[in-house]
Amino acid sequence: MTKKLVREGFLLVLLFLVLGTPSRAADVPLKAVRVNESFAGTLPEKAWRESTAAYDFSLPGGMNLRLWAGFDQEQLYLGFYVKDLFLTFQDDYSLDFRGSDHLRLSFWPQGSTPVTLYLLPSSKIKEPLLNISGASWRRTSVMVRSFPVPEGYFLTVDIALSNLGLAPNHREIPVQIGVNEVSSTGEAKTYWLFGTGPLDYTTLVLSR
Repeated sequence: MTKKLVREGFLLVLLFLVLGTPSRAADVPLKAVRVNESFAGTLPEKAWRESTAAYDFSLPGGMNLRLWAGFDQEQLYLGFYVKDLFLTFQDDYSLDFRGSDHLRLSFWPQGSTPVTLYLLPSSKIKEPLLNISGASWRRTSVMVRSFPVPEGYFLTVDIALSNLGLAPNHREIPVQIGVNEVSSTGEAKTYWLFGTGPLDYTTLVLSR
Protein backbone atom coordinates (compact mmCIF):
# COMPACT_ATOMS: atom_id res chain seq x y z
CA MET A 1 0.00 0.00 0.00
CA THR A 2 2.79 2.42 0.90
CA LYS A 3 4.59 1.81 -2.40
CA LYS A 4 1.33 2.38 -4.31
CA LEU A 5 0.69 5.69 -2.53
CA VAL A 6 4.26 6.84 -3.19
CA ARG A 7 3.96 5.94 -6.86
CA GLU A 8 0.60 7.72 -7.23
CA GLY A 9 1.94 10.74 -5.39
CA PHE A 10 4.93 10.89 -7.73
CA LEU A 11 2.65 10.71 -10.78
CA LEU A 12 0.50 13.55 -9.43
CA VAL A 13 3.56 15.74 -8.88
CA LEU A 14 4.82 14.93 -12.37
CA LEU A 15 1.41 15.76 -13.86
CA PHE A 16 1.35 19.06 -11.97
CA LEU A 17 4.79 19.97 -13.27
CA VAL A 18 3.82 19.17 -16.86
CA LEU A 19 0.52 21.08 -16.74
CA GLY A 20 1.99 24.00 -14.83
CA THR A 21 5.00 24.59 -17.06
CA PRO A 22 4.51 27.13 -19.88
CA SER A 23 5.20 25.61 -23.30
CA ARG A 24 7.33 28.60 -24.19
CA ALA A 25 9.91 27.55 -21.58
CA ALA A 26 10.17 23.94 -22.74
CA ASP A 27 12.33 24.41 -25.82
CA VAL A 28 16.10 24.23 -25.85
CA PRO A 29 17.56 27.63 -26.84
CA LEU A 30 18.94 28.05 -30.34
CA LYS A 31 22.27 29.71 -31.06
CA ALA A 32 23.22 32.24 -33.69
CA VAL A 33 26.96 32.34 -34.40
CA ARG A 34 29.03 35.37 -35.26
CA VAL A 35 29.81 35.72 -38.97
CA ASN A 36 32.68 37.60 -40.57
CA GLU A 37 32.29 41.03 -42.13
CA SER A 38 32.18 39.68 -45.67
CA PHE A 39 29.04 37.60 -45.03
CA ALA A 40 26.42 40.38 -45.20
CA GLY A 41 23.52 37.95 -45.62
CA THR A 42 24.82 36.92 -48.99
CA LEU A 43 23.51 34.08 -51.06
CA PRO A 44 23.98 31.30 -52.13
CA GLU A 45 23.04 28.60 -49.67
CA LYS A 46 26.65 27.37 -49.51
CA ALA A 47 27.70 30.55 -47.69
CA TRP A 48 25.07 29.92 -45.03
CA ARG A 49 26.13 26.30 -44.56
CA GLU A 50 29.74 27.36 -44.04
CA SER A 51 29.18 30.40 -41.81
CA THR A 52 26.10 29.92 -39.61
CA ALA A 53 24.48 27.50 -37.15
CA ALA A 54 21.92 25.09 -38.68
CA TYR A 55 18.78 23.47 -37.23
CA ASP A 56 16.40 21.01 -38.91
CA PHE A 57 12.65 20.68 -38.34
CA SER A 58 10.18 18.11 -39.69
CA LEU A 59 6.65 19.31 -40.42
CA PRO A 60 3.38 17.53 -41.31
CA GLY A 61 2.76 16.41 -44.87
CA GLY A 62 6.40 15.60 -45.60
CA MET A 63 7.51 19.22 -45.25
CA ASN A 64 10.91 20.08 -43.83
CA LEU A 65 12.60 23.30 -42.77
CA ARG A 66 16.26 24.03 -42.21
CA LEU A 67 17.02 27.18 -40.22
CA TRP A 68 20.39 28.97 -40.32
CA ALA A 69 21.26 31.68 -37.78
CA GLY A 70 24.14 34.14 -37.63
CA PHE A 71 24.85 37.71 -36.60
CA ASP A 72 27.45 40.46 -36.69
CA GLN A 73 27.81 43.79 -34.89
CA GLU A 74 24.69 45.27 -36.49
CA GLN A 75 22.56 42.54 -38.09
CA LEU A 76 20.78 39.29 -37.27
CA TYR A 77 20.84 36.89 -40.24
CA LEU A 78 18.27 34.09 -40.59
CA GLY A 79 18.09 31.68 -43.53
CA PHE A 80 15.29 29.20 -44.27
CA TYR A 81 15.28 26.26 -46.68
CA VAL A 82 11.69 25.01 -46.86
CA LYS A 83 10.89 21.71 -48.57
CA ASP A 84 7.30 21.86 -49.82
CA LEU A 85 6.20 19.97 -52.94
CA PHE A 86 3.21 22.23 -53.63
CA LEU A 87 3.70 26.00 -53.62
CA THR A 88 1.38 28.90 -54.37
CA PHE A 89 2.08 32.62 -54.06
CA GLN A 90 -1.24 34.01 -55.29
CA ASP A 91 -2.03 36.07 -52.18
CA ASP A 92 0.41 38.97 -52.31
CA TYR A 93 -2.10 41.70 -51.44
CA SER A 94 -3.39 40.83 -47.94
CA LEU A 95 -1.51 41.96 -44.86
CA ASP A 96 -0.84 38.41 -43.67
CA PHE A 97 -0.42 36.57 -47.04
CA ARG A 98 -2.78 33.92 -45.67
CA GLY A 99 -3.52 32.47 -49.11
CA SER A 100 0.15 31.95 -50.00
CA ASP A 101 2.99 29.78 -48.75
CA HIS A 102 5.12 32.02 -46.55
CA LEU A 103 7.00 32.36 -43.26
CA ARG A 104 6.04 34.25 -40.10
CA LEU A 105 8.66 35.47 -37.64
CA SER A 106 7.61 36.90 -34.27
CA PHE A 107 9.91 38.76 -31.88
CA TRP A 108 9.40 40.30 -28.45
CA PRO A 109 11.60 43.42 -28.24
CA GLN A 110 12.22 44.30 -24.61
CA GLY A 111 9.27 46.07 -23.03
CA SER A 112 7.00 45.81 -26.09
CA THR A 113 4.27 43.71 -27.65
CA PRO A 114 5.10 41.02 -30.23
CA VAL A 115 6.33 42.11 -33.65
CA THR A 116 5.54 39.79 -36.56
CA LEU A 117 7.30 39.74 -39.92
CA TYR A 118 5.34 38.14 -42.77
CA LEU A 119 7.84 36.94 -45.39
CA LEU A 120 6.45 36.00 -48.81
CA PRO A 121 9.11 34.19 -50.92
CA SER A 122 7.64 35.21 -54.27
CA SER A 123 4.78 37.24 -55.74
CA LYS A 124 3.11 38.20 -59.00
CA ILE A 125 6.10 40.42 -59.75
CA LYS A 126 8.50 37.54 -58.91
CA GLU A 127 9.94 39.39 -55.90
CA PRO A 128 9.82 38.51 -52.18
CA LEU A 129 7.50 40.72 -50.15
CA LEU A 130 7.50 41.81 -46.50
CA ASN A 131 4.80 43.01 -44.12
CA ILE A 132 5.54 44.12 -40.54
CA SER A 133 2.85 44.01 -37.86
CA GLY A 134 3.00 45.36 -34.31
CA ALA A 135 5.86 47.88 -34.63
CA SER A 136 7.01 50.91 -36.56
CA TRP A 137 10.22 49.31 -37.78
CA ARG A 138 11.58 50.96 -40.89
CA ARG A 139 11.27 48.61 -43.85
CA THR A 140 14.83 49.50 -44.82
CA SER A 141 15.99 47.90 -41.56
CA VAL A 142 14.80 44.48 -42.81
CA MET A 143 16.15 42.91 -46.00
CA VAL A 144 14.45 39.85 -47.55
CA ARG A 145 15.94 37.71 -50.34
CA SER A 146 14.52 34.57 -51.91
CA PHE A 147 14.89 32.20 -54.82
CA PRO A 148 13.37 28.84 -55.85
CA VAL A 149 15.16 25.60 -55.08
CA PRO A 150 14.24 21.98 -55.92
CA GLU A 151 11.07 21.01 -54.03
CA GLY A 152 10.64 24.30 -52.19
CA TYR A 153 12.20 27.71 -51.59
CA PHE A 154 15.19 29.31 -49.91
CA LEU A 155 14.54 32.61 -48.10
CA THR A 156 16.82 34.84 -46.05
CA VAL A 157 16.15 37.85 -43.87
CA ASP A 158 18.58 40.40 -42.39
CA ILE A 159 17.23 42.34 -39.39
CA ALA A 160 18.93 45.32 -37.77
CA LEU A 161 19.72 44.37 -34.16
CA SER A 162 18.71 47.90 -33.14
CA ASN A 163 15.08 46.90 -33.87
CA LEU A 164 15.18 44.30 -31.11
CA GLY A 165 15.99 46.72 -28.28
CA LEU A 166 18.75 44.58 -26.82
CA ALA A 167 20.34 45.99 -23.67
CA PRO A 168 24.16 46.00 -23.40
CA ASN A 169 25.44 42.44 -22.87
CA HIS A 170 21.90 41.07 -23.38
CA ARG A 171 22.21 38.32 -25.96
CA GLU A 172 18.89 36.47 -25.80
CA ILE A 173 16.09 37.06 -28.30
CA PRO A 174 12.62 35.47 -27.91
CA VAL A 175 11.47 34.24 -31.32
CA GLN A 176 8.64 32.20 -32.82
CA ILE A 177 8.63 30.87 -36.40
CA GLY A 178 5.54 29.80 -38.31
CA VAL A 179 5.38 28.08 -41.70
CA ASN A 180 2.15 28.94 -43.51
CA GLU A 181 1.34 26.15 -45.96
CA VAL A 182 -1.40 26.16 -48.60
CA SER A 183 -2.51 22.75 -49.91
CA SER A 184 -3.49 21.93 -53.48
CA THR A 185 -7.14 22.26 -52.39
CA GLY A 186 -6.57 25.80 -51.12
CA GLU A 187 -6.59 24.96 -47.39
CA ALA A 188 -4.16 27.12 -45.40
CA LYS A 189 -2.49 26.01 -42.17
CA THR A 190 0.28 27.56 -40.08
CA TYR A 191 2.71 25.19 -38.37
CA TRP A 192 4.60 26.69 -35.41
CA LEU A 193 8.11 25.46 -34.72
CA PHE A 194 8.05 26.23 -30.98
CA GLY A 195 5.13 25.43 -28.71
CA THR A 196 1.62 25.32 -30.14
CA GLY A 197 0.80 28.85 -31.23
CA PRO A 198 1.98 32.35 -32.13
CA LEU A 199 2.45 33.44 -28.52
CA ASP A 200 4.85 30.61 -27.69
CA TYR A 201 8.54 31.05 -28.40
CA THR A 202 12.05 29.78 -27.93
CA THR A 203 15.17 31.80 -27.15
CA LEU A 204 17.74 32.61 -29.80
CA VAL A 205 21.12 33.22 -28.16
CA LEU A 206 23.79 35.33 -29.82
CA SER A 207 26.88 33.20 -29.18
CA ARG A 208 30.16 34.88 -28.39
